[in-house]
Formats: sequence, structure tokens, C-alpha cells
Amino acid sequence: MSTDFAAVIADITGSGEVTGASFALWDGGQMHQAVGGLRNSVTGDPVTLDTLMHIGSITKVLNATLFMQLVDDGLIELDDLVSKHLPELRLGEPEALSKITCRMLINHTNGIDYDCPAYRGFDEQRIDDAIEDCASKQQLHPPGEATAYSNIGTVIAGHIAQKLRGEGWYSLIKSRVFEPLGLHHSLADITELPRFRVSVGDQVNEEGKLVQSTKPFLPLSFAPAGATVMMTATDLVTFARALINGGVGPNGVRILSEASASLMAEETTGFISPHTWRVGLGWMILSGGVLFHGGGGPGVCSSLYAHPESGKAFALLTNCSKYGVFDTRLIDPILEGWGSTVEPLAPVEGEVELAPYEGSFENQLFRFDIYREGSELLARMVARQDVYEVDNAQAPVFQLKRVGDHLFQMKLNGVAHPFPMAFVNPDATGKMQRLGSMVRIFNRVS
Repeated sequence: MSTDFAAVIADITGSGEVTGASFALWDGGQMHQAVGGLRNSVTGDPVTLDTLMHIGSITKVLNATLFMQLVDDGLIELDDLVSKHLPELRLGEPEALSKITCRMLINHTNGIDYDCPAYRGFDEQRIDDAIEDCASKQQLHPPGEATAYSNIGTVIAGHIAQKLRGEGWYSLIKSRVFEPLGLHHSLADITELPRFRVSVGDQVNEEGKLVQSTKPFLPLSFAPAGATVMMTATDLVTFARALINGGVGPNGVRILSEASASLMAEETTGFISPHTWRVGLGWMILSGGVLFHGGGGPGVCSSLYAHPESGKAFALLTNCSKYGVFDTRLIDPILEGWGSTVEPLAPVEGEVELAPYEGSFENQLFRFDIYREGSELLARMVARQDVYEVDNAQAPVFQLKRVGDHLFQMKLNGVAHPFPMAFVNPDATGKMQRLGSMVRIFNRVS
């Protein structure tokens, strides 16, 4: 390999750009590992190869694996209605229950508007509590009509797994994924924390400085969506190798049928925006057939990439909420070598009528206020409930630069955001009724 992974990790963590990082890459014949920085910025304790770090929403790939194991064992079919296996489920729009299938839970097409619960007492953060919460949640869109990143879909899928197996979700991840693959530095159940060296995340505060998070976990009721699982980068890569090897781990143990592992990697749909991501089952799919999932949380930025054609995979885990720091020097060169590239968005010149985009658009968790200042279109992003340590008074304002038909690049203080913003569904007057950004949907509100 031409990149000196250890040097890059040491340089970036040593500069203070990120708190700590853990990297692992399987190059088809050898595992490369590198760590740097601090696992805890308060105590000054360093990241080591056996330090567990949050994987965030990468958990969705593990959870989809549990779900596809149900398919392998004949306990569900992907086109079954969810109500067949979970008749007690209630939604704010009951008619949706007659249309949501098991497949829609793990390919983000179910439409249930429930992105994240509020923090509650520890004994009120069971997965069962998230299922009960659904009774008050509305639909972003009719089931199957569109694609919007769905944390609750993943949680419902995890709940079905624990119900049909008669075993708790945390235990299932351990008994059906970690233990068969020999992943001895991984946990889903936070009561196991004392057994391991674990990281603590840092948030970027309003002054741009890294400050240790006071909420080291997302609400636990969303565990199947990414609240609790912590792993080493090496364990995570070992898991990915099993999926791209037809469901068989490096130790020869099968955790998934070849058919199910293949199906997870097949494109099923795509988001309104970004247009470069496609959706499999659990996995996201990038150009060049690269499988991907990222993860975030309170002081968490994680990523996992796998290339079925070459059998290679890598993971990068960090314990701070800075995105993109490693892209140029570490991630992009590997992806380019795998044939996965992204064409940069080019500005579109010329006047454009801005009135169709103005207004407020929201989902359960956030609202975008789209407005004009002079000839410039701006987007203010406001949290509708507590999220991490977000202060609504510090709601970021993005500059929107046109890069296509009804497509805008988001810039914050001149820096391009990785996700563009797309407007769709004009009404009779031409006003756009929906926007897509950050792989989510936001509907116009009066």
C-alpha cells in the first residue's frame, strides 16, 4: 500500500484536529492497523489497538444481518407485512400499517417520521419503549413512495428479531454476530463496559473547540439504530469481510446465507439527495460497487467501507464529531483505488426564481427555514427537540448555491457540506412541497 496509514493517523490526531482515531484495513491478504490520539481527552489516556469506539449507525448493517438471519431461517419473508409479525404495533396513521413490509424497515422506505427520541430516564429507554412511541408518530410519506433515512425502521426490525428469537437484541448481536466471528473486542450491551477500554467522545462547541460530551450514548431505546454498539476497527472490518465473503467469516464460520449476503448489497432505491448514494438492505452503495455505512453520535464519527469485487474492507473510527478530516489523505485515495469516485457539484450560472423554495420544511427532529437575504438563498437548521448538546440559539445557517435543477449545495461559513439539498413536489403554484437533504425528507409546513 502506498499510504503510510500510521503516519497519517499520527499526524492528524497529533495536530489536535480530532481527539482520537482507530483504523483498520484488510487489503486482501493482510490486516493493517493504526491508532492515534486520546481515547479520553480529560484523562489524557491514549487510543490503543484494543480500544473500543462507537460505530454509531454502522450498527444498521449488523441489525440488517440479524434480520436477514430471520429470512434464512424461514421466520420472515421480506415482503411480509410488518403487522403479520408485530400485530401490536400502532402508528399515528393506522392505514400505513396495511402497507409497510419487512423490506421497508431496512431499506428506508417505510416513511415513519421518527428519527430520534428525547432523552429519558434509564428505565424508560428500552427498545420496547421506542415501539410504543410509534403510536403517536406520523408519516413523512406513504409507505414505499419515497426514501428517507429511517432510524425507527431499523429499531422495529431489531424488535421483530428479538420477539421471534425469544432473546433480547443486545444478546442477539453478541450470540449471533460477535461470538461466531470471534469478535472479542466488541459490545452492544453497555453493562459490559467495565470489561473493555472504551473511548469517550468530544463535541465541537460553538467556539469550534472540542469539548467532552456529557451524553456519551444516544437514547438507548434506539440501540438497533446505533446507540450503543462499540467495537475496535479491526473487529468491524472482520465483520464486513464476512458479509462480502458470502456470509462466511475469516474463521470459516457462516453467519448468513450467500443469497442473503448478496441481497444486502443489491440496490433497492435511492434518496432524493445526495444523488450519489444508493440503498441496499442495511448497506449504502457508492459508485464502483463500494458498500458503505457511516455513523455519528455525541462526539462520534465512524465509517465502514467494503469492496466485494476485491474482497477488501476498511474502517475508521474517531471519538469526536468532526467529519471529513481524513478524507483527502486517507479515505479518498483508497476509494479511488477501488474505482469509487464522486463528481464534484458544479455551480449553475444564471438567475433563478427563489420564491418556490422559501418557507419552512420539517420532520420529527429538525426544521429548515428557507429564506432570502437580498439575492442569496439561506437555510437555517433548527432542532425541534434536544439532540446531543445542540443549542437552538446556535442553529446553523447554510448558504445555498445552485448546482442543478432545484438542487443546491449547502455551505456553512464558505465550507461545502457533504450533502446537497434537493427540492421536489411543486404544487399548482410552483411552490416546492418537500426537500431532501442529509438523506432525509422534510415536508413543507404552513
